[in-house]
Amino acid sequence: MNVADWRALIEAYLDGRLSPEAFARRFLEGVRSNASGPRAIADFYPTVEAFDEEAQRADGLSTNDDDMRAGAGRALRALAEAPEPPLAQTYDRARAREEMRRFQIQMTGCAGMGCALALIWVGLCVLQIYFVVEWVQEAFDWGAFPSAVLGFFLAFVPVVGNVLAFLGWIEKDLPGWVGAILFFAAPLATLLSGWARWRRFGR
Repeated sequence: MNVADWRALIEAYLDGRLSPEAFARRFLEGVRSNASGPRAIADFYPTVEAFDEEAQRADGLSTNDDDMRAGAGRALRALAEAPEPPLAQTYDRARAREEMRRFQIQMTGCAGMGCALALIWVGLCVLQIYFVVEWVQEAFDWGAFPSAVLGFFLAFVPVVGNVLAFLGWIEKDLPGWVGAILFFAAPLATLLSGWARWRRFGR
């Protein structure tokens, strides 16, 4: 319970909308459910507890609540002077759920885009390795195994791997503009896209 809740409860009692017994029961339940509360409530607690014990001993008979009513008035005045905590004033469960839903959708979209970029990157790497190996085998007239070993490592050298893969692509009489897209434009686009998304979501 926040300050506003305590005020509403005490006002309901003082206005006669709650019986003394019902007020004492709800007050004590509120104190027990809150580990910490306003100082005015802590000061008022012994008075309410004493009334509740007396009411239980009276076993349904009328119990004098003058002390509790006077204490309620003092507590209400003290609560009126106590500032409401900003969190209690601004917290909105519906808004919090909506923000969480938006965050989950946003992160799901980000993860999906990240997976697509990763698959494109893997595909480009495989293609680049293949054509670098082809270029090594044609350039040095080596066997398949040594060409594959050297080509694998050369394919991962920045710029060098891209250039050699492009040369291997050209040697197969394939369209040069397609090779330029695959080995220069596409890797650059995926790098820039990944970097931009990291700057946006990774900080």
